[in-house]
Amino acid sequence: MMRVVEARATLRALEEEVENFETEDENGNSGDGDEGSAADSEMRRAEAMEILRNNGATGGPYDGPRLRMYFPDEGSAALARRDWIGQGAVPKCVEMSSLGGMGSAGADISKDVAIIFFCTKASEADFLENVLSKMEAREDDIYKLSVFINPNLVDMGVTGFGMAGRLLRERLLDGLPNVYYLRTLQWGALTRSWPKDFSVWQEDEISDGGYRLIKALNTLPTNPEVEDIYDIENGLQDAPKDGFGLLNAIGDFAQGLMRM
Repeated sequence: MMRVVEARATLRALEEEVENFETEDENGNSGDGDEGSAADSEMRRAEAMEILRNNGATGGPYDGPRLRMYFPDEGSAALARRDWIGQGAVPKCVEMSSLGGMGSAGADISKDVAIIFFCTKASEADFLENVLSKMEAREDDIYKLSVFINPNLVDMGVTGFGMAGRLLRERLLDGLPNVYYLRTLQWGALTRSWPKDFSVWQEDEISDGGYRLIKALNTLPTNPEVEDIYDIENGLQDAPKDGFGLLNAIGDFAQGLMRM
């Protein structure tokens, strides 16, 4: 714990040095001859951050099972490595990488037991599938879990609305349960907190929390279905009878295209 306290004090002192230097520079003082001091400060800062990341632990490099976090790009991963410090410092078992680029090219994934993908885009789908294929091909049986946070893998501008987008969804998303889901709507929200059902909520000033439940479903509804639920609840259209028929199905498809 003492090493953590000392590391935090070091970072605060270095921040004050930077502020004092900027003040002196504004007053017209030259910063010549400070290159050595700047390099020393950067080294001290890196050492302090490493202590915080390890929560004050000492010893050699970590060689146990790992949780790997994939960010959309190397810049996001670098920012997370730099800024994710403090009270909840990142433990040694957590590695941060990016999909594509140099951030994942040389990464050793042999000890990864779980992966978290943050905000994966459709343009990174190939890298994502490559990572998952490598993990599933391993024979050590220690790989346990994949988690997607806010994935955007089906993008009309990249995959289109046709077969490419559909196949991508089938390969990567359809087999995954939505554990937590929140989508805001103009008139309410669509939510889920597993193991509960998906819930469609409408804004209502007189209800507790400002929302009232208008529909619960055991599967994720499409955009047209959500709008139909709202329209039926508010008397804007009649509830459908059993068997929509071909024409209604075509109509829903056309509405989905227009809403994208």
